[in-house]
Amino acid sequence: MSELLAKQIGWKSGRRLFAKAFFTGVGLVVCSLIGAPDVRAEDGMKPDADGYIRNWVMLAPIPLPPGRQAGDLVIEEQVTNEAKLQPKAGDTVKVYGKELTWQNITASTKYFDFNALLKSVNDHAAGYMVTYFECDREMSDVTMALGSNDQARLYLNGKDIYAFQDARTLELDADKGKVRLKKGVNVVVFKVINEQNSWQGSMRFLDKTGAPVTDLKIKLSP
Repeated sequence: MSELLAKQIGWKSGRRLFAKAFFTGVGLVVCSLIGAPDVRAEDGMKPDADGYIRNWVMLAPIPLPPGRQAGDLVIEEQVTNEAKLQPKAGDTVKVYGKELTWQNITASTKYFDFNALLKSVNDHAAGYMVTYFECDREMSDVTMALGSNDQARLYLNGKDIYAFQDARTLELDADKGKVRLKKGVNVVVFKVINEQNSWQGSMRFLDKTGAPVTDLKIKLSP
């Protein structure tokens, strides 16, 4: 999909962007957010003071087939039916013949860093981050802001709404698009591919004034 079409459906990016129906079929969500993340799941987790999501369920690293371009691989499924993923820590999945286990993580910064979390450098690899967040009302005028190093694909409530196909360094809020969040639990599946070296991603929501949404209730299981 062209950058022009991406702009027509509400995404803003200065780079090559593949985007899909960000407005339609995504469901509505109305939320407000506060405070820094609370690592105690029983008390409920929240975005940080700037709205960045730091609590995720991670599946990584997934070594990618040699000789394939990352920009092509990001718009293919590495895990079957990836748009509908709803994992919890301890769940296992076999990818390219290797069994991997989902695990809970808390990013120490506004972005998550796969290599730091895994304590190893993983080139030509893919990873998934999944988070669940609950809203007490519908929200139809919310902006999702995200960044990645390198390629990325994102699903919201089972809908394929965004993919970025070029190599790049991480820039917080590099791409923005309008989304509709629904009352109740919403699910984000965020896939990031690393070509070489750094492997990172970030995501937050902004309200119609541009202020961060901080009162979401984050969960790490469906």
